[in-house]
Amino acid sequence: MYNHVLYLSYWLVSFAVFYLAHLFFPEDFVLGNWKFTALEAGIYSSFWLVFFVWIVWDFLLSRGVKFEQNLAWFLYFWAVNSVGIWLVAKLSQILGLGISDFVWAIGVGLIVNLAQRLVWKFITKRNLGY
Repeated sequence: MYNHVLYLSYWLVSFAVFYLAHLFFPEDFVLGNWKFTALEAGIYSSFWLVFFVWIVWDFLLSRGVKFEQNLAWFLYFWAVNSVGIWLVAKLSQILGLGISDFVWAIGVGLIVNLAQRLVWKFITKRNLGY
């Protein structure tokens, strides 16, 4: 049951980070296009980011990948979130998220990853080790 709550929580915190990034840095992190408002674009973009993260996560679980250190998990999912943001931004005409440079994907990916880790710790009550 907690997988559904975790997915929804990841979606909500990703949306919050996206929307705040858009509010504070509107020239570099753009939500919205001719089809979607900023709110709609934030909802759709954060959904597809979390969907991408979830697919990668399920793939790792199915392959039995085990990182020995929690830092390795953190760095890996930072990369997954950053690549996911970049991929979503590449589909800006469809999803409504645009970034000015890949550096924004890395930075926002870090913040989203930190937020997701906090949600993970809160919902699963597991110690992350960092």
